[in-house]
Amino acid sequence: MQVGNAVTDNYYDNLGTVSYWWSHSIISDRTYKSILKSCNFSSEKSSQKCDDAVNYAMNHEFGNIDQYSIYAPACKASTANNTVKLLRLKNSLIHRKISGYDPCTENYAEKYYNRPDV
Repeated sequence: MQVGNAVTDNYYDNLGTVSYWWSHSIISDRTYKSILKSCNFSSEKSSQKCDDAVNYAMNHEFGNIDQYSIYAPACKASTANNTVKLLRLKNSLIHRKISGYDPCTENYAEKYYNRPDV
């Protein structure tokens, strides 16, 4: 058995991902334009300029968010600073709305799927 997301169309998947980052204010206008200019989303191989632009976005603009659930807190196991930040949300209205969401789910799944008996 294999588990994962199917790739339907690299061009639209990659362009859509970058557009999502930009339209949800995860990356700046400047970085968005840099990625669009530097990346050929139709190509199987990315250029160094494209890699640099995407790495800049992910390492300097994303912050500590889960790009798949941007309105939920990040996994508390990430860093000590984020744990403190998340604890401040503990009694807020935001926390009550998302209290059923576990931001560390991906970590549990990865550990489970990598077990020898699975």
